[in-house]
Amino acid sequence: MQASSYAENELKRFRRGQSWKINLFGKNSDIATPDPQAFRLDLNAHQKLDSHFHIVDQFQVFIAGSGTIGRDQVHLITVHYADHHTGYGPLIAGEQGLSYLTLRSKTDAGLVYLTTPNVREKLKPTKRRHRVSPPVALSIEPVLRDRTTVSIDTIIEEQPGDDGMNVKVIRLGPSMTVQAPDPSKSGGQYLIVLNGSLLLDGQTYTPYSLVFVRSTDEAPMLLAGDGGVEVMVTQFPSEDDWMQSI
Repeated sequence: MQASSYAENELKRFRRGQSWKINLFGKNSDIATPDPQAFRLDLNAHQKLDSHFHIVDQFQVFIAGSGTIGRDQVHLITVHYADHHTGYGPLIAGEQGLSYLTLRSKTDAGLVYLTTPNVREKLKPTKRRHRVSPPVALSIEPVLRDRTTVSIDTIIEEQPGDDGMNVKVIRLGPSMTVQAPDPSKSGGQYLIVLNGSLLLDGQTYTPYSLVFVRSTDEAPMLLAGDGGVEVMVTQFPSEDDWMQSI
């Protein structure tokens, strides 16, 4: 299990082309590796990323601004999942820009545009799963502080053939505890602090801090801070032959 404090990394935001980026796990790479990779990307107003795919499974969590992904309007907070070698897009930011977290269990080698010559030769066998969630609402501060029971909401439900892929939001009142979902039948998980604060191993994590849990790790115990916490759990499908080969 690894954790990354957003507050500590936010100061390292840098400009990359038209966008801004904050690396939370890993770094920019043109080589696929078994290490987790996660970052925040802030698209400029009206910026467009043409349709493309990646060679690793990934989640995207849209957290600010407005825009579209393919034919879907981005409502905050929206979660998008795509299998490796599965095309999606275009991503188009609205007038106020668009910010999202990209979460990968393994480091990608860089996007491949669907307009790339001979792009079909670059594709690998995959289930081509592609999901976009309904919008997720967060609690206002007094409501979260007043919560007395644990709530676990399913945001993207596992469907037949999804191999464990799903997304949940766990809502805890002040100082409440609950064990995170078991990762053993998955390809790993990201825990994303969306609201309030999470106490883990003596450290305090605020929005948009991340915890990466491997399938071989024990499910961590989540402890809410004194204002409560809302944590999203994005669970990857169990790895197919391609993902295992990275």
